[in-house]
Amino acid sequence: MKRLLDVDIAIGISIILVVLGHLLLDDSLPDWYIHFREIIYKFHMPLFMFFSGFLMSYTYKNANTIKEYKLYILKRASKFIPAYLVFSFIFIGFEFILSGYSISKLKLDIIDMLFYPSKAPAGFLWYIYVIFQFYLIFPLLKRLVRKNYRLALAVGIGFQFLEVTNLFNFELFSFYLLFIILGIIATQYLDFYYVMLHKGGLLFLLAFIAVIFLNSYYKVPKVVFGLVSLLPIHYLALKLSKFNIASLLADIGKHSYYIYLMNTLIIGAFYLLIINKLNFEFSQPIMLIFFLLGLFLPIFIYKKIIKPNRFLNKIIK
Repeated sequence: MKRLLDVDIAIGISIILVVLGHLLLDDSLPDWYIHFREIIYKFHMPLFMFFSGFLMSYTYKNANTIKEYKLYILKRASKFIPAYLVFSFIFIGFEFILSGYSISKLKLDIIDMLFYPSKAPAGFLWYIYVIFQFYLIFPLLKRLVRKNYRLALAVGIGFQFLEVTNLFNFELFSFYLLFIILGIIATQYLDFYYVMLHKGGLLFLLAFIAVIFLNSYYKVPKVVFGLVSLLPIHYLALKLSKFNIASLLADIGKHSYYIYLMNTLIIGAFYLLIINKLNFEFSQPIMLIFFLLGLFLPIFIYKKIIKPNRFLNKIIK
C-alpha cells in the first residue's frame, strides 16, 4: 500500500500530545500547563485510537482461513506482548527501588499487570494491552464494516452506553471501540473521506476550536471532544505535509510505538536524576528539556540500540 504522509504526520501530532500529557511530574507546574493538559486528555487518546484503527484497516491483508488468522494474531502477539511484559516489569522494578517492596505488593502488581493494566505501575501501557484486544477482533470488525458500516457504527455507539467491568480493561475497550470503527470506516471510503477533509477541513477546525472554548464554561464529554478532534487534526496534518517540518513530524509518527513505550520511563528517570539527585528546581525550561527527551530519545534508542541488536529487536519490534 502507498504510505500516506499525512497519516504519519497526524500520528506524529497525536504522540506529541501524549508526551506533553506525561509531563505532570511536580506540584509546581504552571496553571497554563494544567489547563492545557486537561484539554489534550479530552481527545489525544481518541485521536490515537482513530488512527490506530485507520492503519489496522489500511495495511490489512485478508485472513480468510483459520491458519491465516493464527499467523495474523501470532505476528501481533510477538509485537505487543513481549514489549508489554518487559516494560511492565521495568516499572515494577522502579517502584521497588523507590518505595521498597513486599511479596504481597509484588503479587498485586503482577495481578494488575495481567488483568487490570491501567492500575499497574506502568499504567500508561493499557494502550498496548487494549490495542492487542482490538487486533484480536479486527478481522470481524473489518468484515462488519464492509457488509454494513451503519451497523458497525451502531455497535460502536452502543458500547458507549454499556456498563462494563474494568477486568482486562474492558471499560477502555468499550469506550475506544467507536474510534477504532471510525478509523476502519474512513479507509473503507477513503476517496470520499479525503474529499470531505479537503472541502470541509477549515470548518471542522473552527468547530474544534469552538469546542475548546466551550469546554471552559461547560465540561464537554470526552467522547464528543474526541469525535470533534478527528477531522481537524487530520486536516491540519494535510496542510503541514506541504511544509519542511513534514518529514520530522512523519518520522515521529512512524516511531510513535517506541515513543509510547519509552517516553514515560525516560521522563521519569531524568526527573529523578535532575530534580531529586542534582537538586535542580523544576521549571518551564526543564519541562521543555524533558519533553524533547521523551519525544526524541526513544527514537534514538530504537535506531541505535534496539534495531541493530538481534535479541532486543525480537522483543521490541
